[in-house]
Amino acid sequence: MSKVLLKFPNRPVPRPYVTRASGLYLHLEGGRRLMDISGGWTHHATLGYSHPEVLAAMQEQLGRFTHIDYDMWRNRDHDELAEILLSQAPNGLDLVYFCGNSGSEATEAAMKLSYQTHYDQGKRDKQWVISRDQSYHGATLQSMAISERDILDFYSPLFPEKRARIAQHNPSLLRHPLETPEAYGERSAQDLEQKILELGADKVFAFIAETQLGALIGDVPPAPGYWRKIREICDRHDVHLILDEVYCGLGRSGKIYNCSWDGITPDFVCLGKTLASGYAPLSAVVTKRAFIDAIGRGQGRVQHGHTHQGYGLGTAAALAVQKIVHRPETLANVSAISAHMTGRLQAELGDHPFFFDLRGRGLAFALEYRCRDRPAFGAAIQQAMEDRFDIVISAKWHRISFTPPFTITRAEADQTIDALVAVFKDTADRWPSH
Repeated sequence: MSKVLLKFPNRPVPRPYVTRASGLYLHLEGGRRLMDISGGWTHHATLGYSHPEVLAAMQEQLGRFTHIDYDMWRNRDHDELAEILLSQAPNGLDLVYFCGNSGSEATEAAMKLSYQTHYDQGKRDKQWVISRDQSYHGATLQSMAISERDILDFYSPLFPEKRARIAQHNPSLLRHPLETPEAYGERSAQDLEQKILELGADKVFAFIAETQLGALIGDVPPAPGYWRKIREICDRHDVHLILDEVYCGLGRSGKIYNCSWDGITPDFVCLGKTLASGYAPLSAVVTKRAFIDAIGRGQGRVQHGHTHQGYGLGTAAALAVQKIVHRPETLANVSAISAHMTGRLQAELGDHPFFFDLRGRGLAFALEYRCRDRPAFGAAIQQAMEDRFDIVISAKWHRISFTPPFTITRAEADQTIDALVAVFKDTADRWPSH
């Protein structure tokens, strides 16, 4: 029996051991091979497994050093990676803070930077942060406190105070039948202004949200004009706008920054799992030099840090990953494969009685279904895909999320859709109607 503490201690049959992984494929003990369309299950593997360019960069870095202290010494890879990350960033974002190793640490760092900026400018009553329902921002207590996951509510006695939430932004679920998408976007944005006024604008330091709702609710992009209206509200009330692109950023939408689709500049962008694509831990916050200048005039130092922030080996991996992701042909493949897969799903399942919605951006899109006992239906599809076709997908609760690596080929995409359509229809045919 393993001495490793696992997340699901009551699982009757533990998941198998992986012996190696390459491209989209996981090779298991015993010789079985699975095609992983989930992007590493937590959607981090944007370039798949064992990409030769990334491995070569990491091997070269191992010959230099694995890590040096972020505050004490300089690493030229930090400078080069920052240049790449800013090369396609929204206008006005001009500084990168390599804050830690995970997306949770990125959201924590962005909130601390926002709060400290206000604090060092003398606005010390600004202590509240606002987030949205059906969001997920991480696993630390602060990031959990601004998220909404029912199964984690038992932690609430430990959560920090001075946090508030507004309704999720979900056009497919909350838009009125006769309401235009633009009208819904404006109405939804007004929820933020009402909450700011309720708390007092002098009390709120930031609004944090995923640019598009993530895998928790199922890859919901914003209504037209929503983020422009949010930007106006934040500016009007001196509230920082923090966008969490840990899941949906760095190419997954077909653009480097998901918010580039919406034509706005946030104050902070959180980056994590897609930064180094699972090859090594690394996270970052993209922000504005003006905020750090304010901190320089105040306490004179950023009051945040970790032993392994700016992790050297992780930076080398991320630099190699982002050189590939930033190539025009990589982003073109994201958009082309997305259009092909969603087009086929719409054509083959759009008229199915269980079909509810197909939405997303780039290779972060989801098919939502409506039927009796939706979690069980998704679990049945997920198991059948693995058992019958050796394909790993993420089908949870009410949706199937598609987050394959950006390197997926058209043939692999067609293999996935062929299998999914067959499994979806077969499972639905056997599903009880009431």
